[in-house]
Amino acid sequence: MRKLSIKIITLASLTVGLGLYFVPTSGFSLPSHEIKSTKAQNSAVPVALPSDATIILNGNKKISGKITEFDQQQSLITLERSNQAKKVDLSDIQKVEFTGKVIFIHNGESLTIRGGDNDSNPNTTQTWQEPFTHFKITNAQNGKAEVILSNISKGKLRGIITVSQTNTYVVDELSFDHDNNHIILTVIPYSE
Repeated sequence: MRKLSIKIITLASLTVGLGLYFVPTSGFSLPSHEIKSTKAQNSAVPVALPSDATIILNGNKKISGKITEFDQQQSLITLERSNQAKKVDLSDIQKVEFTGKVIFIHNGESLTIRGGDNDSNPNTTQTWQEPFTHFKITNAQNGKAEVILSNISKGKLRGIITVSQTNTYVVDELSFDHDNNHIILTVIPYSE
């Protein structure tokens, strides 16, 4: 038992002694570089705008048509119906609801991604809130827009981008946070 105790003490002393020998003379220090933010880098995600939009104004009055322009600088949405364009101030809008089919032309074929047999799954609905300047209609005729996502984590952004490679995010509703100049999008991914 005494021999075992001496071996343990000798081994412990040797370990501590060698450990101290390899300690840098300046001591240990943490890295001085900044830790990167967990927020995602600005990444544009394509979305589809159905052609049938209903704008619900303050006071519950409704107007319908197709959204053809979103002017962030002047805070206006342009709605077209029967070749007539009407500009609506964002501050007058409660929300915008989108209904109807979303049809894309892909390789010369019409592809219905919303409506018909392709019903939505309410469990996949997502809400994105971004500054007005992060939403842009890229092709009003074909119902194409994009959103720069900057207010979500990198992990969630990676998931959204992965889903967008095989699905199309369709805007189901728009609303506005006027105090913070944010647009709030409710989107649903649909299989192509």
